[in-house]
Amino acid sequence: MTDPIAPLQMLAGSNHFDSSSPSWTLLGPPSDGTDREFSARIDFERDFAVPPVVHVGVAGLDADGTGTVRLRVRARHIDCTGFTILVSTWFDSQVHGVDVSWLALGS
Repeated sequence: MTDPIAPLQMLAGSNHFDSSSPSWTLLGPPSDGTDREFSARIDFERDFAVPPVVHVGVAGLDADGTGTVRLRVRARHIDCTGFTILVSTWFDSQVHGVDVSWLALGS
């Protein structure tokens, strides 16, 4: 039997990233299959006691419709105060913007 998380704390949010974001790399010359990556730090509005579980999802996408759209969104470097969102694309996909929603669960 596992111990329940008590008290359970949940935080959620959404963020918009696009070509006006510093270091936006999802527009550019086609790659050979290597990812073009963009990352940004998301800070929680209050700290967790231990690093939470973070679930991320795509809530919106602005991409060229001339070819295949390739997109990957992940949460990395999760700690008690926040995490880094990592958005990537590859080959000839051109991403102008993405909306990311997230949910953090922990204690």
